[in-house]
Amino acid sequence: MLEARETIAMIAPDPTRTSPARSPSNARLTLLIALVLFALAAWPLLLVDLPPFQDLPNHVATAQIVAHPDLYPQYIFNGLFKSNCLLTLWFHLFGDHGLFGAARAFTALVLAVNALALPLFVLRFTGRRALPVATLFVWPLVHSFSVVMGFLNFAFAFAVALMLLVVLDRQRERPTLPRAVGVAALSGLLWYAHPFPLMVVAGLVALHAATRQTSRARLAAGLALLLPLAPALLLSLVSAQQHLIKAEHATTQAAGTFSFLTPWEIAAHFWTDVSGALTRWGSVTLIPALLLPMFAWKQRRVERQFLSLTAMVLLTIAYVGLPEMMSNWHYLNCRLVPFLWAGLALRLPTTLPRPVTIILALSAVLFSAVTGVDYARLDRDRAEFTAGIDAVPQRATLLPLLFRHSKTSDFIASLTHAWGFYTVAKNTSAPLVFAVERSYPITYRDFPPLALIPPALDRFAESRGTPAQVCKLLHQTPGDAACTVIWRDLWNGFWREAEPRFSHVLTWAIPTDARLLIPARYHRVFAAGDLEIYARDGAARGPPHLETP
Repeated sequence: MLEARETIAMIAPDPTRTSPARSPSNARLTLLIALVLFALAAWPLLLVDLPPFQDLPNHVATAQIVAHPDLYPQYIFNGLFKSNCLLTLWFHLFGDHGLFGAARAFTALVLAVNALALPLFVLRFTGRRALPVATLFVWPLVHSFSVVMGFLNFAFAFAVALMLLVVLDRQRERPTLPRAVGVAALSGLLWYAHPFPLMVVAGLVALHAATRQTSRARLAAGLALLLPLAPALLLSLVSAQQHLIKAEHATTQAAGTFSFLTPWEIAAHFWTDVSGALTRWGSVTLIPALLLPMFAWKQRRVERQFLSLTAMVLLTIAYVGLPEMMSNWHYLNCRLVPFLWAGLALRLPTTLPRPVTIILALSAVLFSAVTGVDYARLDRDRAEFTAGIDAVPQRATLLPLLFRHSKTSDFIASLTHAWGFYTVAKNTSAPLVFAVERSYPITYRDFPPLALIPPALDRFAESRGTPAQVCKLLHQTPGDAACTVIWRDLWNGFWREAEPRFSHVLTWAIPTDARLLIPARYHRVFAAGDLEIYARDGAARGPPHLETP
């Protein structure tokens, strides 16, 4: 513990201190705040086998496929030396002891790194006096939206990015070769976790260097700060090329697709893309989201290294101007929101009115309690979705058709990838696994029909479950007979592709209309609640279990 405190004091000394004797107290305060933030965010992990994060079952299923290449010859493993690969490496190292346990441990690591990085960052750039107030506003960044979406590599990388800015600020003050090596190593770790935060850090550092007053100062800042980042930035260019240039026969139509948020959505995402709430009961994160800009605005002209007023304005312009989705990469501009929160937190006052302090503290405690309840609630949804595992035989070719992607969750679609539990338990096929991009851990050796892989398959059932939904997509009058004809043709075409390839079909919340179109060769072998499982004639079946919904 003493060594940890000394390390923290070395990385992030208090800029306002007048005596080295205060360093240990800074370290103790940082560790205490980190421990509190971690405890508030991590205790719900004790309640479930796998956290109810949207994409996490997909990542676990990917790890199952990577670990059993003989059972999944249709996929190619893309290796461990690539960006956005930290979770894959973690499963490779620790997955043998249980994929669910490894996923929980990695989640705990992500929460711990964020809980430590935030007070380190604030302490370095604002000083000790501002740390307690900033903590009352940054706690949503620990159990954040990136975490509950299952973007664990990005969430880890965000924390590393804050730590990298801390080390870069020390390098700015007094450049040394050992510290430059440390910057290069930390930026390499950041690239390995996720390239996006690295690009944000590089942009902030480049802006800092470009705004020095003399050409000599600009050159010195560039050499001291940007040169150590160069190796990781070159690797990031390779990663971008891997993602933007699609594999042959991949879903290339997504490469040129762009999606932008409306002005209202841009404002709302400032809250939702930080808040780690799973249901509406966790909406207390709205309190710091509303108060943070109000209190930071009063000190908007306060300058901070790397996150100056100019930098904050440019980050805001990038957030507003960048697309939400580009080249099949969703939540692109939204990944800037945590950096905007961090920058605003550096402009908070050192004291708050007592009622505001009490409200912010209570909101953090209430959010922690609600999150635990929501973990248990969403785990019950998962249990209902996976109740048919015994009805599915080993190595079945299973087609998941989700007509609704959640049950009780509000801010994430928690059941989107719950099919992954079937892949882990029974080594079933995984048509919704992340395998269509060269930047993913795995890709298809031979791509299936585009209708049977993402992005087409994952939303097909949800958006075309009834003729009325097709009418809405076509902007036709509800009840138009032509919509029914088109809807039926869509499903008939889909089943022509799917029926020969899948021995079993899993449906969730299927409407009566869509159920009637399931080919006659499929017979229902399981039904409970919203879950139904069908087996094709001649397919192996698990133990019979049929409950009329």
